[in-house]
Amino acid sequence: MDRAVINFVEVLNEQYGRDGRLSFAATPQGLIFAEISNAWCRGRVYLQGGHVTDYQPLGQAPVLWTSSASLYHPDKAIRGGIPVCWPWFGNHPSDPAQPAHGFARTALWNLVATSHNSQDETVITLSLNDSPQTHAIWPHPFSLTLTIVFGTSLRLLLAMKNSSASPLTLSCALHSYFRVADWQTCRIHGLDGVDYLDKVEGYARKTQSGKVTFEQETDRIYLIPYAACRIEIPERGRDFQIRQQGSTATVVWNPGPIKASAMADMIGEEYREMVCVETAIAPQTPVVLQPGATHVLAAEIMVIQNN
Repeated sequence: MDRAVINFVEVLNEQYGRDGRLSFAATPQGLIFAEISNAWCRGRVYLQGGHVTDYQPLGQAPVLWTSSASLYHPDKAIRGGIPVCWPWFGNHPSDPAQPAHGFARTALWNLVATSHNSQDETVITLSLNDSPQTHAIWPHPFSLTLTIVFGTSLRLLLAMKNSSASPLTLSCALHSYFRVADWQTCRIHGLDGVDYLDKVEGYARKTQSGKVTFEQETDRIYLIPYAACRIEIPERGRDFQIRQQGSTATVVWNPGPIKASAMADMIGEEYREMVCVETAIAPQTPVVLQPGATHVLAAEIMVIQNN
C-alpha cells in the first residue's frame, strides 16, 4: 500500500476517529473507508463516492448487498451498497461517452466531520465540490454535502447546491442494493396503482397492480414522489422499510440472469441475492435548481422484524 495512503489514514484516525466506534482503514488498492461499530450497528462507508457498502444492525444479518466481484479500485464504481448517482442518473442526457450515473460515485469526497448524536448513533459528513476535474465532465459550479447516520436506522441526506449563475437540471439517485434470500420470493409493497416506465420494454408506460415481484430482468421507474416502500423477505422473517424525501421517482431493478452474466463485477447467480429499490430524481422528472438554491434527497432504511 502506498505510504501516502497509510499516512493519511493515520491522520484521519487522529482527527476523526471516535473511541473505537469509528475508525479508518484502507483496502490493498488504496481505497480509504470508515468502519463503524457502535451500540446499534456495524457499517462501512468509502471516501471514494461517499459510498456506503455495509449496514448491519447488531444481532442481525446484513441489510445491504455488495458483489463479491466488486473491484475496489480507484476511479472504478463499487457494485452494490448505496452508490451516489449525480448529477445525472443513467446515461448522460446528450453525450453517451460520459460516465453512466455521473461522476460523484467515483469521485474522492472530502471528510468534513464525524460525531455521535444523543442516541449514540454515528454521524459522518462528507462533501464534494466542483473542480477542474469535474469541469472537464460537467462545467458547472456546485456543492454537495452527504450526511450519513448509522444507528437505529440508516439515513442518508444528499444536499445539492447550485453555485452557478444559471439554473441546473438534475437527475440523481441513492442507488440502494438490498440483500434478499431469493429475488423471486421477495415482494415490494407500496407501489400498487403507481404508473411506471418499463425500461426493459422501451420505456412503455404501465400501471403497477399489487406487489412488485421478480421473474426476469426488471428495470422500472415508478413515477411517485416521496414513496414509502417495504421489501418483504419471507424466508428471513424481516422486512426492509425505505422512506424517501426530495425524490420524484422510485427505481426498482434487478439485472436478471442474462444481463448479469455479462457484468464483470457480478458473478455466478449473485443477482438472485439482491434487489434495488432506489430513491431517485429520474431524468423524466428532473429537478430544476435555481442559482443559489439547495435541494435535499434523503432516504431512511430500517429493519422490521416479523417474528
